[in-house]
Amino acid sequence: MSEKLINQLKVIIADELDVNLKAEEIDENASLFEDGLGLDSIAIVELISLIEKKFGLQFADTELNPEAFSNLKVLASAIDSKLAAV
Repeated sequence: MSEKLINQLKVIIADELDVNLKAEEIDENASLFEDGLGLDSIAIVELISLIEKKFGLQFADTELNPEAFSNLKVLASAIDSKLAAV
C-alpha cells in the first residue's frame, strides 16, 4: 500500500466531504467513524462514491462492510488490491 494512495484519500476526505479537517490533520490510523474522524453513514456513502469515480473501480456489496472502512490504511489496502486485480 502506498503513502500516495493514503494521501489521495486524505485529500478526498478533506476537500470533498464536509468534515472541517485539513488533509494534514487526518490520521491514517484513526477510525473513519464516530470514534475517529466522525464520518456518518451518509458521508461514508459519499466517500465510497468519490473513491469509485476517482480510481475507476466498483466495490461489490460484499466488500462494503465496516471493517473495510475502519481506517485509511485498511481502506487504502482494499483499494490497492482492487486496482491490482484490474
